[in-house]
Amino acid sequence: MPTMPKAKKAPQNVISIDGSDYEFDKLADEAKIAISHISQLETEINNLQMRMAQLDAAKSTFINRLKYALPDNVS
Repeated sequence: MPTMPKAKKAPQNVISIDGSDYEFDKLADEAKIAISHISQLETEINNLQMRMAQLDAAKSTFINRLKYALPDNVS
């Protein structure tokens, strides 16, 4: 009976930095800590960008409400 060739198992948790791939588990602890901080910072930046979009939308709403509340004859 023929056997199937074994597929090479791709390393898990590969980190790409400047076009080079690194296995996370083989990195120095300092590099792992830096990657963790970068990941947390990216999450926070995304959250802040979403919050800014929400604030811009709210601001636009209040500007429109202000325009609606102004008398028509104000120059």
